[in-house]
This record gives sequence, C-alpha cells and structure tokens, in this order.
Amino acid sequence: MTTITEIETLTRDYAESRAYLTGIITTLQAELERIKHPVLPVIREAVGKTAELHARLKAAIDAAPELFVKPRTLTLSGVRVGYMKQRGQVVIEDEAAVVARIRRLLPAEQAELLIRVRESVHKPAVYDLSVADLKRLGISIADDEDVVIIKPVDSDTDRLVSALLAEAEREAAA
Repeated sequence: MTTITEIETLTRDYAESRAYLTGIITTLQAELERIKHPVLPVIREAVGKTAELHARLKAAIDAAPELFVKPRTLTLSGVRVGYMKQRGQVVIEDEAAVVARIRRLLPAEQAELLIRVRESVHKPAVYDLSVADLKRLGISIADDEDVVIIKPVDSDTDRLVSALLAEAEREAAA
C-alpha cells in the first residue's frame, strides 16, 4: 500500500525533474530570442516588400480582366493568378417570411430539405438540476468520478513543458 511519504517523495522527484526541464526550455527560448533578434528587421522588411508586391500584382490583375476570360486563372512562377467565382453569402432579411414562402411555394419534400427544425436539451442548464430531477427525467451525468491530478501552477514556460510532456506521452503510447 502506498503511503503519503512515498507520494511526497515521488512528488518532490517529479517537481525537481520538471524544474530541470523548465530550465532547459528557458535556456532554449533565450537562445531562440538571441538568434531571432538580429533577423527580425530583415523579416519585417521582407514582409513589407511581399505585401507591396502582392498589392501591385492585384492591381495589375484588376486592370486587365480581359486577360482572364478563358482560362480564368493561370499558374505563373508557381502562383495561381486570375479570377475565381466566390461562393457568395446567403442573405435573408426576414427568416420567418422566407420560411413561410418556402412552405407555401415549394413542394413539401423540398421545404423539408430547406427548413431546419431542431429541438434538443440545453446541456449546460442540466447541470443546475438536482439529482432527483435528473433521475426523474432520465438524465445521467457520465465521467464524473474522481481522477488523479498532477498539475503545477503554470507559467508560459510551464505550458510549453506540459505540451512537450503530453507529446512524449502520446509517442510513448503509440
């Protein structure tokens, strides 16, 4: 049988190992920042130039729609350019009126496809019911048992460590 002393020892070992891993990650993040810092101005300049060239290309295509009649698009230098019909957006000003017109003007089978009728239990509200009410209604709450929790109070670095540990656990399970 496990004692609280054994749990305390294992918790301390886990916390020390996690602190060591956090130190490694912190060092890595600092090194990435050091490497990234001198390159950021170059990246910003490249982003600006790319945005400017994108705007110029768009303006050129807008100015020459006759070049994209058939075919409507071309692939040049690995980039697809031209015109493409957008799907569009359904705009319904008065949904109740449209539903009524669908029911009046279209066959019942088609109206059934166009009109969505949905009733469902509002699950977040169910949590406010008493156990007796839940039982009377035939509702049960699943997966509400106690589970083991090992959760340090996380900083940004700790969240990265947690993500790395979760990834390692997934790989170990696979």
